[in-house]
Amino acid sequence: MNLRDLSYLVAVAELRNFSQAADQCSIGQPTLSTQIRKLEDYLGVDLFVREKNSVEVTETCQEILPIARRILDDVQGIRQIAIHASDRHRNMLSLGAFPSLASYVLPEYVFRIKQHYPDIKLQLVEEKTKSLIDLLLGKKLDAALLALPVEHELLECRILFEDPFTLAVCADHPLADQEEVDLNMAAKENLLLLDEGHCLRDQALKLCDPSRFVEHDFRASSLETLRFMVKNGVGVTLMPSVAVQPEDSDIRYINIRQRPSRTIALVWQRAHPRSAILETLAKLLAYKPLP
Repeated sequence: MNLRDLSYLVAVAELRNFSQAADQCSIGQPTLSTQIRKLEDYLGVDLFVREKNSVEVTETCQEILPIARRILDDVQGIRQIAIHASDRHRNMLSLGAFPSLASYVLPEYVFRIKQHYPDIKLQLVEEKTKSLIDLLLGKKLDAALLALPVEHELLECRILFEDPFTLAVCADHPLADQEEVDLNMAAKENLLLLDEGHCLRDQALKLCDPSRFVEHDFRASSLETLRFMVKNGVGVTLMPSVAVQPEDSDIRYINIRQRPSRTIALVWQRAHPRSAILETLAKLLAYKPLP
């Protein structure tokens, strides 16, 4: 029994399909099937019940799976320690952020990091929240800027700042002259949102009761697209403070009486071999954005 066999076992158990597992493991299906058979012969038990159109996991396999996953995770952890200890990767750091945050804070954060760690080589990743969490859990990303809550027992979070939301309307909108609005005052407006999968979309829907707002059919892939649509009077949107451009005369950003906000944190794996450095990095990046 070797690590390769354990990876095959986990792949088949998770996908319940030998063909898909073979593709995931980058080998031919006959090879994978043969290795699983050899593993079953070695252990003296059946790991899977093979039907014509399905694959089921046996009770014995269910007991083995947590141990197999733990072994593979530990091996990946050893590899990560070795990678970070090698001269070639010693000064590398991968940092992720979700789209409605990345372009607004990463330039400043890169500047801060380079000032304190001039020799560091940064790899920046912009992905949606779920993808960033998967990368963190897969040990393919050192740390990520995420909006809380991030609820996973393997992840460590350090709060960096609060990012209040404003209501963005076009310059000639009836609410444009208001210093502050109650969200209820904007009820029945066309509410512009980001596409599915963006955490900002979920946050906006929690704040704006769908029964009171009219969700526009348009779905944007970025805040800049939403900003353009607001400028042209298509609707209103919630704009995080980090993305506010007060010098823009075609749009108004109005404070919201309920003071809604999102909490931004630096997140990494608890068992990360460079946790001490990431703790220091979180203190370096923590700041309060301008109101």
